Formats: sequence, C-alpha cells, structure tokens
Amino acid sequence: MTETADCHYRCKGDIDLRNLFSKKASVIVLVLTLCFTLVLAGCGNGNNSGNGASEGANSANSTSDPANASGKLTVWGWDKAWFEGTAAKFNEKFPNIKLEFVEVSAGDYLKKIQTSIASGTELPDIIWGEAAFRGALYELNVLQSLSEEPYNFDTSNLLDFELPLLTNSKGELVGLEQSGSPGALAYKRDLAKQYFGTDDPDKLTAMFTDWDTFIAKGKEVYDKSGGKTFMLGSLMDAYVIFSNQGTTAIVDGTKVNTGEVLRIFTQLQSIRDNNGEGKLAMWSPTWNASYSQDNVIFYPAANWSPEFVIKPNDKASTGRWGLMVPPEGGYPYGGTTIGIWKDSKNKDAAWAYLNWLLGTDEGAEANFATSDYILPLKSFFKDTSKLSSGADEYFGGQDLGKFWVEKVFPNMKSKAVTKYDQDIYSSSELVLQVMAQDNSFDAKQALEKWEEQLKKNHPELTFE
Repeated sequence: MTETADCHYRCKGDIDLRNLFSKKASVIVLVLTLCFTLVLAGCGNGNNSGNGASEGANSANSTSDPANASGKLTVWGWDKAWFEGTAAKFNEKFPNIKLEFVEVSAGDYLKKIQTSIASGTELPDIIWGEAAFRGALYELNVLQSLSEEPYNFDTSNLLDFELPLLTNSKGELVGLEQSGSPGALAYKRDLAKQYFGTDDPDKLTAMFTDWDTFIAKGKEVYDKSGGKTFMLGSLMDAYVIFSNQGTTAIVDGTKVNTGEVLRIFTQLQSIRDNNGEGKLAMWSPTWNASYSQDNVIFYPAANWSPEFVIKPNDKASTGRWGLMVPPEGGYPYGGTTIGIWKDSKNKDAAWAYLNWLLGTDEGAEANFATSDYILPLKSFFKDTSKLSSGADEYFGGQDLGKFWVEKVFPNMKSKAVTKYDQDIYSSSELVLQVMAQDNSFDAKQALEKWEEQLKKNHPELTFE
C-alpha cells in the first residue's frame, strides 16, 4: 500500500466527510439485448460470451470461458505498485481486459467520488474504499451489491471477521478486501528484555493477558526508567487498538452506545494516570522519531507496518523488533474494500477482475507474491505453510507471515462499519489530546466533549 494502507489514521486530515442523474434507459441497447437473447434461444445455445465491453453487461457468472472476457476497466486508487503487480498477473489469464489506473490519493478519494456524483460525471468501473471512509462510501449507493444475481458471492468463503467490514447498512456485500490487515503489537526486543525479562513474543503474549496487566506493567516501566520510557507513544496508539477490538459497535443506525465509548475512555484514562503513554502525537515527527529511540516500547502494528512504518522510521536497526498478539487479541487495522460501480457498462469484465483478484486462491497467491498481502479467504488458509515469509533478521529472525496467519488471524473480530467512523475517530482524537495534557480531565468529561463534537455534524444521532 504505497500511500500506506492505513490512511484511516495518517491521512485523516485530508478527508472531509462534512462536505458532503437522472438516467435515461437506452432503447437501442434494450432492443439489441432482447434480439441477442432470442437469437441464442433459437440456436439452442445457452452460453454467453461474457464480453465485458457490451453495454449494460451484467451477467457475471455466464461467461463460458473467463479468459475470453473483454473490455476496458477504469480503476481509481492510490496503491499503484500493488495494482500494477497484480494487474500483470491478472492479464496473463485475462488478456482481453484492459485496465486503466487513475491515481487518486486516499485523502482526496471520497471527495472526488462525491464531486463526481454531484456533477453527474461517470465513476470508475472499480472503486476503492479505504478503512477511514469506506463506511461513508457504502452509504453513497454507488457500489454494486455482490450478494444478488448474477454475482451471488458466497460469503461463507470469507474469514468470519471480514464480513462486517464489507457490508453496507442494508446488509449487502458491496466489495471484497484487498488485504486482511490484521493488527498486533510491535515491540523493541531490547527494551522488552530489560523491563520484562524476555523478548520472546509468545512469552510476552502470555504475560500480558489483559489490559489491566499491561497498564500495571507500564507504571513499573515508567518508575524503573526514571520517567524516560513508556509502554506506548500516545493515547491514540491505545485507542486504535481498543476501538477496533471486539464486536460491540459504537453506532447502530443512529443510536450511539455511550457505555462502550465510556469504557474505552476509562481504559485510556487509566493508561494516562499510570504514566503508560509518552504524550507524543500519533504520526507526528516526534512519534516517528521514537521508533529509533528508547522512550517507547510498544506500537500498534498491522501487516503493512513493517514495510511502511517500522523499517523507514528505524533504518539502522537489525534484530531489534518483534511482533506479538496484544492483550485481548488481534484487531482489524486499516484495509481497503474494492468494489464495482453499480452503473458500470463493463460489469462482466469488472466481475472477472474483482472475483479473480480477491475471491480466488489464484488471486490470493498473486496478492501475496506482489505485496505480501493476505486475503481473508478460508480456502487460502488451509495450507498456511505457503504464507510463510521466512526468517526476518530485522525482526530477530521472526517469520512474520506465519505470525499473522497462525497467531492473529484465527481470533480476529470486527465491528460493522458506519458512515460516522471518520468523525468518531476525529472526535476521539480531539478529546484524547486534552486528556493527555490535563490530568484533571477524566473519562466522563471526555465522553461529554466527544458527544458535543459529534452532534455538531450529526444532529440526528441519539446518545444512550
């Protein structure tokens, strides 16, 4: 994910969710389609060529030979290296489908979609939805439902945690996942050994069975280091994990579960009160610099973090880093939905692309070979040996591929996405900045301020 998979957290300032066709049926196309159907019936041949270039094509499962599918597809996205790598493999099997990539930054993506809708201009055949805004994208009603004819995608093929992340408020599957984006904890092995007596990831996981234990150890670290070393860099580091663990939604329809928000803020207050965080603004220069220093031990990390966050921020290290399962289990961290524009004129070709790339083991292998992305397909996990990435000396010889598929994926859970997600994150960030700097600002005050911020943009929400 070249612009980084987790633009949910790094590009949040570029996404403005507050700034938020008629169609004329083609009689000619309808007549031609009817005539074509009658000709096929008269010839006694039920096969469909599956030519994605035909106007209004919507017969994804009818192509007798997928290799013969054809058409031109426009793709808007930001991860050009991944796109080009997987596109080359796709075109080996589907040589007659031309893919045109238009680079759009994740921070500008939703606004560009909204602007196109407002002006009545066409959207791309293939639409991406990054974790930050995919909930809002789903509610724009521009994505083709893959739950219905002729797609009928079998959701039982997906790992269970993934379905809520790909489903809109109507219960429709509107895309497939580019990468499972499992979340864990990255840690500095030397500091772990110094303060906890071991740098072994399994032993550390067994040591930190819950967040209360983690917080208590954080106080010990702070005291032993003379106030120089912290468990986490910021309260937002902890929030990223807390807010994504489990299945309890913060918003259901327009009802806000304030009890769940208060629970999270209470945990965060406990981290602050026990000096478990270093008051570094997440993604700030000082936070980035801390990766190569000794002032922070743990960081939230996804499977894209080693390549795009950890190694760039700590270039000189060798063998210093490790990955472990966090207290209370793994969590979704980032990710991107890829779907089909519901008014695409090339749906056969679009489905051939989407289904092969993200819905088959062959496509999963292409994803893993291109960018080490792991698709959340149950069939792909039957033989996890092929997902081994080998010993990584930078991570002390740890096999990161095996870590993700054997330690994190099996126990991941997720919450349904909503159109409020980005504003929830922004409001939380605002109140946690205050909490970090003002020790008298407690969880209840944080909840009140959080509600106040959300109400500014979403007066329809009710807080229970």
